[in-house]
Amino acid sequence: MALRASLSFSSIHQQTEFCFVRPKWKKKRLVLMTAHRGRGPSSRIVRSVLDNRKSNINGNGATEPARVLLERLFAQTQKLEEQMGRNPYLPQVAELGLDLGELESDLLDALAALKKKEEDLQDTERKILMEYNEVNHAKLELEQREEEIAAASSRQEKLEDELRQANLTLASQAAEIEDLKFRLKERDQEISAAQTALDSKTDEINKMKGELKNKSDEAANTESELRAKAELLDAANEVVQRQEVELQKLRSKIQEKEKELEDFLTMQKTEEEKLEVTKSNLEKQAMDWLVAKQEMKKLEEETSKYGGEANEALEDFRRVKKLLADVRSELVSSQRALTSSRVKMEEQENLLEERLRELEEQRRSVMAYMTSLKEAQIEVESEKVKLTVAEARNRELERDLSMEKQLIEELQNELNNEKSSLLVALKEKSTLQEELDRKRAEFGETQDLLQVKESELVDARLEIQHLKSECASLQLMLEEKDKELQDSRKTLDELNQEIAELRVLMSSQEVQLIQATTMLKEKEESMQTMQDELNDTKMKYSEAETVVERIADLTNKLVISVKDDVLSPLSHADETWSSQLVEKSTETFRWQKNQLENELELTRESLRSREMEALAAQRALKLKEEELKMVRQKLDDREEEINKMKEMTRDADDLMQLYALAQERIGEKSTGDLAIEKLQLESAQLEVEAATSALQKLTELSRELVNKASLSIEADYNNSLLLGDSPGTAANVASSGECLAKVYTEMARLSALTEQLVKEAGILCPQ
Repeated sequence: MALRASLSFSSIHQQTEFCFVRPKWKKKRLVLMTAHRGRGPSSRIVRSVLDNRKSNINGNGATEPARVLLERLFAQTQKLEEQMGRNPYLPQVAELGLDLGELESDLLDALAALKKKEEDLQDTERKILMEYNEVNHAKLELEQREEEIAAASSRQEKLEDELRQANLTLASQAAEIEDLKFRLKERDQEISAAQTALDSKTDEINKMKGELKNKSDEAANTESELRAKAELLDAANEVVQRQEVELQKLRSKIQEKEKELEDFLTMQKTEEEKLEVTKSNLEKQAMDWLVAKQEMKKLEEETSKYGGEANEALEDFRRVKKLLADVRSELVSSQRALTSSRVKMEEQENLLEERLRELEEQRRSVMAYMTSLKEAQIEVESEKVKLTVAEARNRELERDLSMEKQLIEELQNELNNEKSSLLVALKEKSTLQEELDRKRAEFGETQDLLQVKESELVDARLEIQHLKSECASLQLMLEEKDKELQDSRKTLDELNQEIAELRVLMSSQEVQLIQATTMLKEKEESMQTMQDELNDTKMKYSEAETVVERIADLTNKLVISVKDDVLSPLSHADETWSSQLVEKSTETFRWQKNQLENELELTRESLRSREMEALAAQRALKLKEEELKMVRQKLDDREEEINKMKEMTRDADDLMQLYALAQERIGEKSTGDLAIEKLQLESAQLEVEAATSALQKLTELSRELVNKASLSIEADYNNSLLLGDSPGTAANVASSGECLAKVYTEMARLSALTEQLVKEAGILCPQ
């Protein structure tokens, strides 16, 4: 125990030193590990841990050794040491140094898996103790059940004797009851025959009554229909008469309109004749006017020839001109009268056409009206025929009703006679029924006694079978518990071996970790020296600047004092000396400046690459989160399926129990088969419960891993954005140191518990 405590304390101290060293180295190199590269090994290790847990659940304690996990972790540390030994100033070395931080989280996960194994071991130990107690309790119950079986068999023999006596008494009573039943059957047959005859006659009477009611209803309906039809006929006749009067009026109107049309046509013909006469007159006048115009032209020609006779001809010309103007005005007026008469003629023609259309429409309506009148007259005649037929049917129905009433009265008399005879038979039946009820009551009492005895006997048999089956099942359970104890001892031995191997590995790998931390310290010291050199160069650069300023002042003074001849050789020497100093200082300054600029460019490029990698890591994280959501949904679906399977197994268990009870009653199934089936069902239920618990644990683990991964990536990203010392780094280092301390305390507790389990297993083995 003391060795383990010292080992855990030293490992905690080394890990805390490593945690304090790592952030300094990170700050000085200004190169940080990317999120997706750092997650690579940790995700693989976490998966291996989860696979290990799954194998624990599914394989009934057969676990993959955790030694593989630790070998992977420490192989990565060895790679880091080798690369640091080759070239400590590479950015990959810085990344691998930061991988150590991820390895710490992987170690924590591995320790959590070991803790889980420890809890599983404690659970198995408790189960074993419980099973031992159950086995002892089952043995005691077996002895008690054997005593109960013996007592139940003696009770069964007594009950069988009592049953024989009860069966004899029952046989005698059954013979008496059978005689009474035979007599009752005969009387029942007679009564049933009479009852059937009576029922048939009552049915016939009821049918006749129903037919009578139907026929009377039909007669009333026909009478009402006849009345309604007569009223309709009267109304139709009145309508027909009205329509005939209206038709006569329409005919007279049509004749009047035809006369008006004829008068209008004659008027139109006379007007057309007048128009033709006026046209001919106008044509004559136009011809006269044209002739006069030609004569005027001739006269003008002649006047132009004969200038002397102009005065005389002018008067004639004026007269002719007046005549022509009069003729022209008459022609214009006649043309206007012609156009107006034409317009009137066209209007009259349009009016005539409209009147003709109206007349045709009226003719059509009159024709349609005439056809409808004819159809109405035909319908009235057909309705009259139907009325006569319905009246004849009504008379026939009244005759049938009177005949059926007479038949119903005769049947009613016969029915009354048969009812009186049936009452007498019913009284006889009631007396016989009373006797039978009395005998049945006696028989029922004896039968109840017999059933009580039989039930007692069946209960005794069932108790015996139940006790036998329980004995068999308990024996089977004892055998299975022995097997389980042997398996658990084997698993305990395997776990003890694994724990011992893990301890050896932990001790060897702790030494390697110490070496790695020392290497890291050396690298940090070298980085510190480089930083000091940088600071020295900066100081030299500032000193060189001051020297250059002084030299410039001196040169200015020398320029002012050039006129002085005495100081001329001295000033020349000072100038040469100052120029040499300036050249040397400027060369060194340029070289240092170029070096610093190169380093700054390198750091900027590395920062940019780190920022890009951090963004890529964030994207990868988002993708992983989506995948995790999908996994969670699948897990929820699996949980629902498992719940359904549980319900189905419960239903199947209930059905199997019912079937087993039925088979025990019948006696076809042996108690051993029933016990085996029960055990199979119990094992299936246990497997389902284990699967559900495993799924729940897996979901919890996945959530924890997601939270841890997101926190670690955010922390790395924030650290990559910082260029100098920050006040939060010391707190981060302290928290990581506390985490490691907790991890190692848990490791120590786990080893103590495993030792305790081994000791207890060693104690339990000889039992």
